[in-house]
Amino acid sequence: MSIPMVDLKIQYDAMKDDINNAVLSVIENTAFILGPQGRALEQSIAEYHRVKFAVGVASGTDALHLALSRCRHRAGR
Repeated sequence: MSIPMVDLKIQYDAMKDDINNAVLSVIENTAFILGPQGRALEQSIAEYHRVKFAVGVASGTDALHLALSRCRHRAGR
């Protein structure tokens, strides 16, 4: 018997309507970048972590680049 590590289908089915409505809202408003849903997500993340700000980025690489740039990391150091 094969047991999947994560069954995303079960998770998706449990929240299908909410997920589909959220995705359609973004598409209909063409608010892909810097839209109200993105701002709401950043605010929710900041509140969850009890910090003033949070920044959504496109990838883990972008997150590392942002964090290192704020630490004044320079190539070769």
